[in-house]
Amino acid sequence: MLHLITRQIARVRADSLARNSVGIMATSAVNAALGYIYWIVAARALPTSTVGLGSSVVSAMVIVSLAIYLGPSSTLIARLPNRTTRDDWLVTVLGTLVVCCVATLVVAVIALFPLELLLKPLRPLRDDPVLALWYVFGAVGWTASGLLDSVYIAERRADYMFWRNAFSSALKLLVLIVLAVLPEHRGATTIVSTWALSGILGTFYGLYLCHRHFHRLGRIAHASASLRAAMTEEALLLARPSAGHHAISVSGLLPTYLLPIVVTARLGTRENAYFYVTWMIGSAIFMISPAVSSAIFAEGSYDATRMRAMARASLKIIMAMIVPSTLIVGALGKPILHLYGADYAAAGFGLLLILLLSSYPDAITNISVATLRVRGALGRAAVLNGTMAVIAVVGAWVLAPAYGIAGAGSAWLIAQIVGTIGVIVLRRRLWPPADGTE
Repeated sequence: MLHLITRQIARVRADSLARNSVGIMATSAVNAALGYIYWIVAARALPTSTVGLGSSVVSAMVIVSLAIYLGPSSTLIARLPNRTTRDDWLVTVLGTLVVCCVATLVVAVIALFPLELLLKPLRPLRDDPVLALWYVFGAVGWTASGLLDSVYIAERRADYMFWRNAFSSALKLLVLIVLAVLPEHRGATTIVSTWALSGILGTFYGLYLCHRHFHRLGRIAHASASLRAAMTEEALLLARPSAGHHAISVSGLLPTYLLPIVVTARLGTRENAYFYVTWMIGSAIFMISPAVSSAIFAEGSYDATRMRAMARASLKIIMAMIVPSTLIVGALGKPILHLYGADYAAAGFGLLLILLLSSYPDAITNISVATLRVRGALGRAAVLNGTMAVIAVVGAWVLAPAYGIAGAGSAWLIAQIVGTIGVIVLRRRLWPPADGTE
């Protein structure tokens, strides 16, 4: 038995697709595990309305970050395989970090005003400058750390992504525990500040990993003028494909962070606390397919001639993991939710079952989008993700008042089913052709 396990580990290490997939899924697992504990502590130590407000501000913070870095992060995965020298690599990575962090800072500040005006539950952002500052700096930190994760995926070393995220998640939990026991730190700032600190300090740790394992950080061998020209040229090169990748990524992930805000606006902060915690538990399952799909994108950037075979193999891997996982989480769902409180279990179990069911069609659409990225069919992928995003968000807005948080989850499930039907019906355009024919 030990020999078989050792041989299987060696096989995974030798296969870059498998190694990257395992690293990304391990990252999701450690984030989920530490995230469970984090939200248990928050639910037990803080008022439900505080948890709801804090999670809504975190969602807004992450939305701003995603809106900036998702396109460039995907372009990094496609471009870094061609940046073979240290100087070229640093120009691409550091130039992208600087531009995206500055853009995030500007957008986060500008977004404060519509958030305060349009969403009544988020008006504490106007009245509490400390909360607003943590929101702004947290968005910048999450932009930088998200870009570094894409660097690890591009280098086919998602194991470093695992260690960076483990550091960030553990730090976030430890700071929450410290703040939660202090009576003067029991507001939404407690939650938002822990997320912001984990993003900022996680970025520094991520840069250290790059310095140690990829290329030494420091002076780039360019004259000042030529370095500025090189960074400007690199920014322009990244901008062209980034627009398409950006549309794909934002439309794909935005519903994940918009839905808590929709629930807060339609049902209130208390119901959003139940929704957010349940969504976080369910997301541990339906993050499996995005993890494998990211590995497909990275692998296809090195070799795009075997996309049909990669898609089939990845679908088998995903289903082999999703089937037992959904059965286990479904069976243990109520006890897991009871860890947060009896009211969380009563309100969230139906939503959890809906989210688990959504992981099956979600696998099909995620693989389709990953292969479309590699093939350069960015418009098709953006339309697919955009259609599902509109159905999910608009559907949640319509269904939540009548059906509660289960209505918001049902809108997400409907969006995934519609997307899967689209892939099947339009498979000649949305699924990779036979290998060697394109």
